[in-house]
Amino acid sequence: MSDMLTHFASFDDCRRLALLDATIAPEFRAVIEYGQDFARLGTLSFGGKTWMEPILRSAREHWAGVGRSGKYERNLAFVLGGLIHQACDGAMKPILSAAVGADWNIMQAVMQKTPDAISRRDEQIARTQEVSAYFDAEVFREVYLQGQANPFNQFFMAEVSDAGRGFEAVIRAMFQRSLLSAHTLKPDSANMEEWLDNLFERVQPYYLDVDLWVSVYQRPDPAKIEAYGVRTTFYNADDPSIRLARALQTDRPIDISLRKTVYQDGVSTCGYGEILQLGLRYLRNASAFWRGETETLVAPNYETPPEVAARHAAQATAQPGA
Repeated sequence: MSDMLTHFASFDDCRRLALLDATIAPEFRAVIEYGQDFARLGTLSFGGKTWMEPILRSAREHWAGVGRSGKYERNLAFVLGGLIHQACDGAMKPILSAAVGADWNIMQAVMQKTPDAISRRDEQIARTQEVSAYFDAEVFREVYLQGQANPFNQFFMAEVSDAGRGFEAVIRAMFQRSLLSAHTLKPDSANMEEWLDNLFERVQPYYLDVDLWVSVYQRPDPAKIEAYGVRTTFYNADDPSIRLARALQTDRPIDISLRKTVYQDGVSTCGYGEILQLGLRYLRNASAFWRGETETLVAPNYETPPEVAARHAAQATAQPGA
């Protein structure tokens, strides 16, 4: 997963912005608020173009027939998170690709040691991780208020002792164990070696340098912040959608003209702002599907990046040192 914190943050901010968007189905605005845990899982999922529409269709049909139930509320929340994931990828991967100097999907495959992945120089892999770390660190600092906002705390990006690293290793092993248990409910006991081979082929390896994320957050390099466009191309604090999201987060008064700029004009001035605009757009498209106004869910992923995202990628290319 590239830019996990950015995916989480874009969900939380889209959730805030959606509450004031009357064009988004009221069921969505309710479920995305109280079903946050399931929506977060959807935010970290992939392959949404395959599963989002049929799951949303099923929830829509059962919602009208028998009323709400825990199962369909859960499924709807998962789809809403998946929509934000699509928006995040669509806006961010062109920017990441430009900052790294290579297609982000290819670099991710290289880091995951995917078979037949194109080999890359070590310095390019290091730059890929560093760019991602700088973007995520900025999100943690701005959106999660340096760990003061849920679901994180001030220890999330703290320096870790040797004992702490040992504890992290245990937690990672436990996490991998949970993934293994989810692979199948009943292993094929007659072909255990084949089942085990298949299992290890499916498990995604850890490829992110967690210590780098902490180092970048604790000791950011101003030159790299400028070179990677962290506070310009990626996260411009003056972007209208970002300003509105932060105002909603801290219960500050909201200017009417700002609401118009965000909800009617759809203005974005940076990559993260475009994620929020795309997220709202995808939630509106899904609302039209939910109401039966269309039978096709429109939420393209990175394979067909939006025109605005492509423009931001061009801006990233022009950044000094990019």
